[in-house]
Amino acid sequence: MISPEELTKSRILVDTDVVSYVFKKDTRADFFYPYMLHRRLGISFMTVAELYFGAYKNSWGANRILQLENAIKSYVLLPYDYTLCQHWARIRTHCENVGRMIEHPDIWIAASALLYDCALLTNNGKHFEHIPLLVVISPGLS
Repeated sequence: MISPEELTKSRILVDTDVVSYVFKKDTRADFFYPYMLHRRLGISFMTVAELYFGAYKNSWGANRILQLENAIKSYVLLPYDYTLCQHWARIRTHCENVGRMIEHPDIWIAASALLYDCALLTNNGKHFEHIPLLVVISPGLS
C-alpha cells in the first residue's frame, strides 16, 4: 500500500463510494482524507450519475439534493470525450481477456483515472486491482 507521503500523483480521482462517505460524514472516509490533502480532486461523470441515482432512489428532497450538488462542485468534473471512450473499450477488452469482469460504471471511472493521470481512491479496490497502470488506493490492498 502506498502511504499518502509516498503517493507521487498530484491528481486524485475519487470513486463514488468515497464521495458518498465524505458527503455523509461516514467514518469510512477517514482512511481517504490523508490522500486527499493538497491534491486536485476529480470525479467522473459516472460518479455524478451514480450519486443522483442514489438520491432519487432514496427519495431525497430538494434541500438534500441541493446539498449534494454543492458537494459535487467541490470536485473537478472530468469531461467525457472520444479518447475516454477508447480507454473504456481497452479496459473492458483487457478485463474480458483476463477473465476479470468489471461493472460498466467502474470501467468509466477507471478509464477517467487513466486518461487524466490520476490515482484512484476507492473502497472497492478489488474491482480495479487488475487494471494495468492504474494506481489504486484502497483499504486492504497491498
